[in-house]
Amino acid sequence: MIKKILRSDGGFGIIQTLAGLIIVTIALSGLFLSSYYAWHNSVGNYHYRVVLLKAHQKLERLKFVNRNNEIITDIDGFVSEKFLIDDENDKPVYGLIHSPTRTTYTDMVVSQYVDYDVISVKITWRDGPEYFFNSILNKERTLILREDYFYRVDEEE
Repeated sequence: MIKKILRSDGGFGIIQTLAGLIIVTIALSGLFLSSYYAWHNSVGNYHYRVVLLKAHQKLERLKFVNRNNEIITDIDGFVSEKFLIDDENDKPVYGLIHSPTRTTYTDMVVSQYVDYDVISVKITWRDGPEYFFNSILNKERTLILREDYFYRVDEEE
């Protein structure tokens, strides 16, 4: 009876069953990895929005401080600071706001008597705790937001 079962052509053989199991395992692991990647990207997009709002807030604060300045944009007093982006599951994600930078230009095409300051706010962060895809998905991200401030200079200068 055992010889009859072993020589039977009906049903699946062990090789066919193992091949099917390997194919199903590869498919399920691909689904798991793609869902993890999608989740990580959605969290990264949320962090990007939070950082963008924080940079915009910093530029609005600079505008408020400089609302009466007509000579040069003052960025003194604005120093680098760390801030909390997200605190899900007691795994905080921090961002670093670098000190704003100012560059002054005179655009000769517009007028030699009009200068403008370019104020840039730079924020760097990492998207979260370190998982097994840390080297691929958790690289340092940077956002630079800039604003132009125009003002008139005297003709004697």
